[in-house]
Amino acid sequence: MATMTELQSLETINYRSRIKVYLYPLLLLSVFTLAFLNFYPISDQLKEQMRKNLKGTACNPDFDKIGIEWLLPKVVVTDLMLPSACLGRSGAPLKLSFVKINFHFINFSPFGIPFRIDTELNGQPLSIYYVQGFNKRLIRFKDQALVLPKLQPLFGGNFKLSGNLVIDLSALIGAKNELQEFSLRARSRDFQIPPQNLQGFTFPSMKVNDLYVEAASSGPRRIVVEKMILGDTKAPMRANFKGRIDVQPGNFAFSPLDLTGEVAFSEKFKQTVPVDMIFGAYTQKDGFYQIRLGGTVGQPMPLRP
Repeated sequence: MATMTELQSLETINYRSRIKVYLYPLLLLSVFTLAFLNFYPISDQLKEQMRKNLKGTACNPDFDKIGIEWLLPKVVVTDLMLPSACLGRSGAPLKLSFVKINFHFINFSPFGIPFRIDTELNGQPLSIYYVQGFNKRLIRFKDQALVLPKLQPLFGGNFKLSGNLVIDLSALIGAKNELQEFSLRARSRDFQIPPQNLQGFTFPSMKVNDLYVEAASSGPRRIVVEKMILGDTKAPMRANFKGRIDVQPGNFAFSPLDLTGEVAFSEKFKQTVPVDMIFGAYTQKDGFYQIRLGGTVGQPMPLRP
């Protein structure tokens, strides 16, 4: 049993002073690190490294400068420019006025250093959760609200979408840029396809309204589309597809499609577009054309099942 003297000696321990021993050096180290990054010409050094590592490639990003913000410490990149080749397409570069990188606590799935990346594209705020682990990295959009017309620079000039979309996406990528795990849920209540020319046919504006997509990986480099539902009862087009996408490393737009489903058009839409001429060879069931979508993500091609 502890004696009275021992109990008194325990009471005399200054626990606060012990906390200070560990806390103060940690705070000083953090302040020194941020101050060093703030005054060290990190922008010039990083640009030089990028030029060396990306020499001879079409993907050569550029930016104005990199700085440190002390309030909720973060790294800020201003006027970032990504050539279209970095996105696997041709055309004008993607320009971001700022990119803010916030540091978070250690992540355990995968184990690594997590960041929150905030930026803005065409007035569309974007928040990306990113984890850099050992030979793996995780990219996550958590219930991200998107205004589709503002993302037109990502789609290119040949394909247009309109409406509001909410997505929840998670992608785990391996050391060789191979997709290891993937999940996606996307929903819209006001989805529209503006008038445009596709594969030689001019399509009028289609107010589809409902859009729901649910997909997940079934192994490395394969995504299973469990549901892809378009249109409500008043829409000019209704569709329901499912199938798979075999992911092409380095350029998702070239990934082969293999989707099967059905599509129906309203009588008013048929008066505007020669639907029977386009889909006349396809089998109909309860007014729905039975269709298989092949080709690639960037250029889907309707095929007979």
